[in-house]
Amino acid sequence: MANKPIKKTVMDRFNRQIIADYKKVYEDNANLENFVYYLIKRGLIPTERARNYAIVRDYQKYTLDTSGTKTDFCYTMEKDYKLSESQIYNIISRNLPIFFLEKHIDYSLE
Repeated sequence: MANKPIKKTVMDRFNRQIIADYKKVYEDNANLENFVYYLIKRGLIPTERARNYAIVRDYQKYTLDTSGTKTDFCYTMEKDYKLSESQIYNIISRNLPIFFLEKHIDYSLE
């Protein structure tokens, strides 16, 4: 069953609440990097999702910078991510379309 779209008013309420809570916790150190850690720490972004995003993003950069294959990348990254080649390969295959192949996503790496 697909998730229903969230109304803008609900998203606005969420934004106000999460930013207010974040500023209470981080006070003077409130910056974008800490905000992402805060979302992960609060369980709003699962750690596996953050890891998978990093793997897919590294793979995109790798394919632009080298002439290597997906298998080469998986072999290279298995020590960095402490996952097997096949796990990394599966993460890329499953998550590349989810994270980056939507029409509203900017494909640039910068």
